[in-house]
Amino acid sequence: MKRFSLLLLAIGGFALVFAGCTSTNFTLEEFSPSAVISIIGNTQVPWVDHDEEVTTPTGEPEAESTLTSLASQFTDSKNPELMTAIDRLDYVYDSLAQNLPELTGIEVLSKDDVIKSETYEDLRSSYFNMLSATKKATGYKDLTTIGGKTARVFFNSIGAKSGIIVSCTFQKDIAKGSRSNGMIKGIATLKIKLLNEKGKEVLNKIYASDTEAIKIVSGDYNKDELVTLLNDAIDAAIRQFCIDISKDSVESATPLQNEESKEDEASQEVKGTAIKLPVKAAESY
Repeated sequence: MKRFSLLLLAIGGFALVFAGCTSTNFTLEEFSPSAVISIIGNTQVPWVDHDEEVTTPTGEPEAESTLTSLASQFTDSKNPELMTAIDRLDYVYDSLAQNLPELTGIEVLSKDDVIKSETYEDLRSSYFNMLSATKKATGYKDLTTIGGKTARVFFNSIGAKSGIIVSCTFQKDIAKGSRSNGMIKGIATLKIKLLNEKGKEVLNKIYASDTEAIKIVSGDYNKDELVTLLNDAIDAAIRQFCIDISKDSVESATPLQNEESKEDEASQEVKGTAIKLPVKAAESY
């Protein structure tokens, strides 16, 4: 079980975790293979609103009206922060598909096996985000509120032992100076739900990570560079998710398995910088 390392000793900087409900009595084998069943997120990369009385991010996509989103797309249609909204969500899947097997040993079913199945096509999208401007990863539905029985039947039909739902919020904030001159950084906040094969939610947590800072001069900054850096923040948040479930599994393993896991701890690294910023509130689902 060396692949199931805790990955804790070598963490130089890591995504900050905001706790939800979780279960510690499981083994990773119980969740393999896993199906990523829904990835949604906000349409833009707005500034963090420090006037909001919020001390921890909700993990929900920013509560932006559909009308506001359409207006932004019309007036700022060439803005990379808008144009790459779906690309960011597609990258979330790519990061899960790579990091989950490598860091936990959990196999991820191919996207096509999930979204092109007959049972997935029959699933009804959630209604809770209908009035908000949210995007979905290519081919996915908004299944953030899928019922336990529905999930259980669906997992059984595609041979999945678990399911993953991700709700994303992407933002930017000043790292130094002001919005006119200084340094800015991007922030990726991912709310990740893990469902077992019975459709029961066993983990629901928020993982947030910020990017490296880039220059802003006279209110102008390289938007292409910022959206590219957001992929690194996505990776950091997902790696912390992998650490979480690996930790819970290893804690319930045998002493011998725990010792084997510790051997590789120093060889692993999770990149990302912990953040301590208020993140704009969004509608809950």
